[in-house]
Amino acid sequence: MNPFVVLAEGEAQTGSLSTLVSSFTNAVSTQFAAAAPGVIGAAAGVAVVLWGVPKLVGFFKRSAK
Repeated sequence: MNPFVVLAEGEAQTGSLSTLVSSFTNAVSTQFAAAAPGVIGAAAGVAVVLWGVPKLVGFFKRSAK
């Protein structure tokens, strides 16, 4: 049970800041671990395009002369 949720009777349970921070970081790390391969793949794709397109244009310019 989440200690930061107010009960229906109006009694609030207390929790420590470390519990709140650890629950937040656990949720964020789980989501990041799931998204990391896609983000890394997309960044690699963008890097290859930004590096490779000028190389291809230069190659075709040299070969057209």
